[in-house]
Amino acid sequence: MPVRLPGPAVTEELDRVLGDRAAPGYADLRRLPYLEMVLKESLRLYPPGPYGARETAEPLAVGEYRIPAGTVVFYPFRAIQLNPDHWPEPERFRPERFTPEQVAGRARLAWVPFGLGPRSCEGAGPAMVECRLLLAVLLKRFRFRPVPGHRVDATERFVRWAADDIRMVVTPRKAGPPPRS
Repeated sequence: MPVRLPGPAVTEELDRVLGDRAAPGYADLRRLPYLEMVLKESLRLYPPGPYGARETAEPLAVGEYRIPAGTVVFYPFRAIQLNPDHWPEPERFRPERFTPEQVAGRARLAWVPFGLGPRSCEGAGPAMVECRLLLAVLLKRFRFRPVPGHRVDATERFVRWAADDIRMVVTPRKAGPPPRS
């Protein structure tokens, strides 16, 4: 799979919001909406787990199929999150899919990287905060480019990960001055 990297819009937002500070505070996260959109689009394309599962509490009809009560049903996250009915050009990396307007116009369960319902991942909220903080620190300080010719192949166990690492060229980033208000 190709390695997709966020473009200059993320680093421009980080420079504007953080200025010379190397790391955001928790309160800064509200002022980094594009960073959040990049993270959500990354999780849409590459959810942390391969699938979720639920047991039917009562008989269920799905199209022509009849599923008895007590049946465990697996649902693959990528099949949901790459469904072209909800995601035009589903393989394309487009963080703008997560603007408030785009989210409001899409089915609520079209994005489920942490599962859904009362048994979804309890750590989803803290994980999103930690990921945004970590991404902000790393993208503020460094530029990441894929090693030329290195192919990333995903493997799925309990979680999704790269079979042979994700090899990157990492270089220090010199931030430009924050724009004047």
